[in-house]
Amino acid sequence: MAHPTAVLARIWAIVWRVGAFFLVWGALLAGFLVPFGPRLTVWEQVHPLRIRLYADFAGAATIVAATWLATRLLDRRPFVTIGLAPRRLPRQLALGALGGMAWIGISLGAAWLGGWLAYRPGQVVSWAALLGAGVALVLNVLTQQLILCGYVLQTIRARAGAPLAMMLASAMFVGLHAGAFKGAWLPAVNVFLAGFLFCTAYQLTGQLWFPIGMHAVWNYTLGPVLGLTVSGSQHLGSGWRAFGLAGPARLTGGEFGLEGGLIVTATTCVMLAAVAVALRRGSGAAG
Repeated sequence: MAHPTAVLARIWAIVWRVGAFFLVWGALLAGFLVPFGPRLTVWEQVHPLRIRLYADFAGAATIVAATWLATRLLDRRPFVTIGLAPRRLPRQLALGALGGMAWIGISLGAAWLGGWLAYRPGQVVSWAALLGAGVALVLNVLTQQLILCGYVLQTIRARAGAPLAMMLASAMFVGLHAGAFKGAWLPAVNVFLAGFLFCTAYQLTGQLWFPIGMHAVWNYTLGPVLGLTVSGSQHLGSGWRAFGLAGPARLTGGEFGLEGGLIVTATTCVMLAAVAVALRRGSGAAG
């Protein structure tokens, strides 16, 4: 059993590093948003996609900068050790994208078989809007994954072990989406499971590219491509509604969208089991 003094030292090391990380990120992000706050509110009514691109770029750029500062100045380690090694990008991103396709494909297939997913003919797609929404979404996913599986998780893992780090990071991921739950418990469970899936994918590969690919494919297919609700929000779409989702709220998610229903609870558990098995086999081979 660890000595209480050593435990307190580990907790303090986590708290001050994570606190410093968020303070730096907040200060950098404020520099992008605060000076233009009133103007951004006005511009949002006229150019919503441009404002979304700006906000998502600001979030991604500042969290990358905060992560670089934290890894270099606090941990004294190279930035790429956060899980963004360029040479690993093509393969890991492709594998993550394939995993995301399987995840969303099984989920949509179950909704289709249930008769709850229906195509809406006559929709007109704007390819520019689809592209712009895709760019904004990738930036947003990069930001979320650096929060979820980046410096915070790795700081906790180094001092308290992977299981606790993954649990706490997944709980933080729930907190990021808390405003969309509107008191419902099942969406929170699903978001926690999704966060734990992404953390497990990071544990499997040691790279953020894998969960980034999985997360981006899920959000992009569900939102911009199909026009369905993503995490309780319609703003991730590209302005069209190619498909409609209607069915028992407990299964299809109701107002929160597909991610708030038991269909996604089941498919996320399947994906989590598959990644966990791969992680265990990899650990066994390494041992």
